[in-house]
Amino acid sequence: MIDIVLLTLIFLGSAFILVAAIGLIRFNDLYSRMHATTKATSFGLLLLIIGVSLFFNTGTVWLKAFMVVVFIYLTAPLAAHSVAKSDKTKKL
Repeated sequence: MIDIVLLTLIFLGSAFILVAAIGLIRFNDLYSRMHATTKATSFGLLLLIIGVSLFFNTGTVWLKAFMVVVFIYLTAPLAAHSVAKSDKTKKL
């Protein structure tokens, strides 16, 4: 049963990252590309990290996974905001 859950989490995480990569290629403007890369990639990484943590299931892996998730969810919106602000200053 746990194998099915692990496989589902890792497959869905990979699928979200693939969708983000396709969105990065297909979208035309900067803001759409930022949305695709920050939202879908963050959720895909969350699913992948949960799947890997369930596979290894040790305290140190869970702690490291938690720290990675917190780092990703803190830095992805900040990076997108910085890119958006730098794009607005070029237009003025």
